[in-house]
Parts: sequence; C-alpha cells; structure tokens
Amino acid sequence: MFGNEAITREILGNVPHWLAVLFYISATIACSYAALSFWQRTRSSRKSQAPSTPSPVATWNVRVIRVLRYLVFHEQLRRDPYAGWSHLLVVYGFFILFVGTCLVFLEHDTPLHFFYGWFYQAASLVIDLGGLAFLIGLSMFLARRISGCSTRILREWWVTALSGLLLTIGVSGFLLEAARIAIDLPAHEWCSIVGYPLAVGLRSAGLQGSTAVFLQQILWAGHAIVCIAFFTLLPWGFFGHMAYGLTSISLRDERRLSHLPIIPLLAAQPPGATSWINFSPRDLLQTDACTTCGRCNEVCPAAAAGKPLRPRDVVLELRRNHTEHAVPLPDTRLQLSDEVLWSCTTCAACNQACPVGIDVYDKIVDLRRGKVELGQVPASAEDVFASVAEFSNPFDRPNAERLHWARGLDVPVAQDGEPIETLYWIGCSGSFSPEGQSIARSMVKILNHLGVNYRVLGTAERCTGDPARRMGEEGLFQQCAAQNIRELQSRGVKRVITHCPHCYNTMRNEYPGVNPSAAGWQTQHHTEFLAEQMAAGKLEGSKRLNETVTFHDPCYLGRGNGIVREPREILSTLNLPIVEMPRHGETSFCCGAGGGSMWLDVRGSERIENQRYAEASATSASVIGTGCPFCKTMLMAARQASTAADVPGPKILDVAELVVMAEGL
Repeated sequence: MFGNEAITREILGNVPHWLAVLFYISATIACSYAALSFWQRTRSSRKSQAPSTPSPVATWNVRVIRVLRYLVFHEQLRRDPYAGWSHLLVVYGFFILFVGTCLVFLEHDTPLHFFYGWFYQAASLVIDLGGLAFLIGLSMFLARRISGCSTRILREWWVTALSGLLLTIGVSGFLLEAARIAIDLPAHEWCSIVGYPLAVGLRSAGLQGSTAVFLQQILWAGHAIVCIAFFTLLPWGFFGHMAYGLTSISLRDERRLSHLPIIPLLAAQPPGATSWINFSPRDLLQTDACTTCGRCNEVCPAAAAGKPLRPRDVVLELRRNHTEHAVPLPDTRLQLSDEVLWSCTTCAACNQACPVGIDVYDKIVDLRRGKVELGQVPASAEDVFASVAEFSNPFDRPNAERLHWARGLDVPVAQDGEPIETLYWIGCSGSFSPEGQSIARSMVKILNHLGVNYRVLGTAERCTGDPARRMGEEGLFQQCAAQNIRELQSRGVKRVITHCPHCYNTMRNEYPGVNPSAAGWQTQHHTEFLAEQMAAGKLEGSKRLNETVTFHDPCYLGRGNGIVREPREILSTLNLPIVEMPRHGETSFCCGAGGGSMWLDVRGSERIENQRYAEASATSASVIGTGCPFCKTMLMAARQASTAADVPGPKILDVAELVVMAEGL
C-alpha cells in the first residue's frame, strides 16, 4: 500500500529486551503517578466551601471550539509576538512528536502494518520538522529567561530547569536518531533532515559498527529516563499548566470582563475569602493554570504606579496556600497585605492579559469581601459604605441635593407613579461631582434638542452600588440593586441611558443576576445613544471645532464591555481628527478611579492618572476625550498637577460636551 517495505527501520532495534520492558513499566508507573496527582489536586479543590455563583456557562461544543482555537492560533499569547510564536512552535512541535510516537507504538505493538515506504519517509520528514520546531521554541523560551531582556518573567530556577528538561528530551531524541542511522547509514533515511546530517557527522568522526550500537543504547536509555521524568513531573509547577491551562480556558464563563457574578448571601457562608477554602474549585484550578508569565503584572496600572499590587503574586499566593494547607486551619489565611488588596482599580486588564483565562481581579474582590466580613477595611472605605447606606451615594451628600446640577435647565423629573419610556440615569458622579455635572447638563441639552421623551428620577435615584461592591460590600450592593430594580420596575422603564460606564455595567450585566426581571429594560451608554442618533442624521455637528482629539477609553466601557467603536464614530461625525494613544480601545490604560480608588488612596511612586495624562499629552492632541465622569475627574486632577501656569495643557471633555459645542447648544 505504501510502497517498498524495505524502506523502514527496525523499531527498538539493538535495544535489549529487558531495557524496553523496564521502560514500559517505568513509564506506566510515572503516568499513573501523574494521573493520581492530577486527581488528588482536583479532589482537594473540590473541598472548597464557596457557594456556587450562577453565571453564563458555555455549552460543551463552544468549550471544545474555544480550546481548539486556543491551541491552533494562540491569539491571546501572540499579543506578545515573541512569546506567541515560541509557544506555537513548542505546541505544534510537541504535537507532531506525540503523533510520531503514537505511530511507532501502533506499528510495533499492534497488528497494524503501515510504517514503511513513502509513508515512512513522509512521517520521518514531518517528525524531524516538528522536533526542530520544538527545539527552536524552547530555545526562544530559555533565551528570554536567561538573558534577562524581559522584566515580567518569573525567574525561578525550577521554571528554567523544567524548560531545560524539555530541551533535553528534544536534543537527546535527535542524537538517538542520528546514532541509529549512523550504524549502517541507509540511503532512504535522507528524509530525516536533522538526524541524517548528524549521522553523517558521526560517521565522519569514525563512529560506526559496534561503537554506534553502544552509543545508540546509551542514548536510548538516557532519552527514556528524561521522558519518564517528564511524565512524573507533569502535574508539578510549570508543567501543570499544560493540563490546567486548557481546562481553565474551557471553563471560563461567558461573561464580560467587567462583570462580577452575584454572590449568594447565605447566613451559614458569608461572602468573601480569607483562605483557599473560600474560593470555588474553578478559582483554585485557575491558580494551578498560572504559567508565571507576568503579563498581568505588566498591564496592571497599580504596579505601573509603584503600588504594592502584583496580580501574579495574588494568584501564586492562593496556589501556595492551597498546596501547603490541604487541610485548612483557622490560621491558614493568605499572606497578602491590605495595601496589596486595596491597590486594585478593578480595571480587568489582568483578566484580559492572562493567556490561560485566570480571573485575577475577581479573586481580589473576593478577598476584599473577606476583609469586610472581618471588619478590616480602610477608614475611607468605611466612609463610603456609611455614605451609601445613609445618603444613597458615596459622596457623603444628602440625596435631596441630587438635582442641584439641573438649576436653570429644563429637566423633566418623573412624578410619583408616572410610567417612564426612557430614563436618563444621572448617577452619583453626575449628581455630585463638578465634572460629572457638566456631562449631565450637556446630555440634557442634547436630549431636549432631539425631542426625546425622557425623564430623570431626581431624588428617587440611588447609587447603583458599584463602588461598594468593588470594595467588597456585597450585601450593601445587593440592597442598592434591589431598591433600584423595584423603582425601575414600578415605573415600567423600557430604556435606560447613562453616561457612567460603571452604572452602565452594573445595570446591564449585574442587576439581572440580582433579579432576572432587571433584563427587561435596555441599557445604553450615552456614547451608544449619541452614535445611534448621528447614524440616523439627527445630530450632525454643524459647527466646526478646530481641535484634535485623543480618546481615553474607560476600562468599564472599552475593555469591560467592548464599546470602542461608538465614541470614535461620534468624533468622526464631528469632523474631529483622532490621534490614538499607544494604549487604546480594549487595551486602554486605567485612569486610576475604579474599584473604589476614587476614595481609597494607596500610595505608590507616582499616580496612575498622571501616567495616563502624560501618555495622552504626548499625542499633542488639543483635547483628551472621555466617556466617563470618573475618568474625566482623574484626568482633570492630573492636568492640574502636571501643567505649568503658562502651559495649560490639553482640554479634557466628554464626548457629550463636544457634541454640545459642535451643535451650538
């Protein structure tokens, strides 16, 4: 079927029978040990006492497609081209070598007979190419680790040693092939494009006959030993990510990056975590999937500003806690300082950057919940909780002042019992901060200009609960959510428009988890609404603005909810040239306000907002466009701190304010 049967090789030729039997026994024991270790780790993870958190779960076929796509394309990894392509070379090379080993096994240990002729030569060629790719990829790994050219990679000896073990497997395999071919140098082995030239080199050095046979036996034994070591170490440390990583990718929820699942409030199991036992089995599996690549650290705004948070350290500490305290005791809490936990801005950049789908910031919020339950929170967080509970806003202002921003404007306030078709949700920042109030006033002018039949709630509006939730007060959040959902349901609201990405994210993605009926209304961010009106020709921006704009994508809008096109469509319709920052769209850099950081202030070597303002200013745009009142507040503070009196710096304006200027409203 496959041509000349003489074109083949003797499998296990010159290998003593006892040595082959010993290898099979040892390999079986090693693989059984690895399987048992994986099972024990999974069993340990299932001891978790965390209550299940309902969230969108992908169907099995979606999971399979997700894993296959991850393996074939490595899209997430290729954001760093060097790491992405080196991983692809290793994965493809390893797969080809594995298939080649299976072919040899089927030929030697089953009745099948196919490993000869043109098929043998084609297989030899492909297997050598796969082995070469494997070695190149591993060499790229080791070069980056040893050279020190990347500061984000964890340089532990065991990570380098395990990579070296894989490299040894590849090198010893080629040397073994070369020694086998060198014995009689058959002409048909030319297709082994690595092994054959090496064999020619060995023959030129005088290696042949019994000496070549002895070398083959020595290399076969050495290759077998390193392969058995690999099987044994599969569940351990760095190697484990090959199994855990794929499982993590397949089990990741179908939810937006900014969306936190709703935590059941059970009397027997308060929300929050202080030890590994309080995390879900999936959380624990994700920590085992960590490759220690450091991409999360690289994109973390808190780390960039010199704050103590390093997302990878949170993951590795949770893994360490699980490993060292399989039987948890009261004193087995995670060793993470308060400053680490309160540095997080919940921007979700770490979640997005992780190549194996670890939800890092979710775990940080869960640890904050644990601190809340223990009563160990900063005084500024306590003040926010008290303000939200007493005044229904985190700004410590009486809720009766919610409409002070609207003085002098025609703002239709909903009357008691009045049904509402379209609700303009002002939010706490829009009601109480000067920057947010300016956006609210601009939106009211636009809505009135368009003749939209809308209402605002006025003093009936309350905080959505987002700041409290991100700071760990899950109970207070769910209380706020329940009140707001009842209010909107009682008024038959069909559509909510809000200029705050945090309100948008909470009402669209998280309220339905508190009460499924909250999905009964449409939630729009004001950039979506404005882009929609411009597409319909209702807003054209007839007044020419002589400005260039760089748009700062809010984390909860761009990365969190994928809204990056609409703000730019608005600016394009206004004929405003756009100059992009290096980090924009879904890979934008945080302003520093999220996760309660608007009120918390963990010190670093510099401020996050100053870094972002400097990046925006470097574009030489005359306007920094925003789509979030908190972002505007932070960038305004950075502008005030960073610019000299005679050099005012770029203006900072929300897209709604630019529309008002262009429409002459």
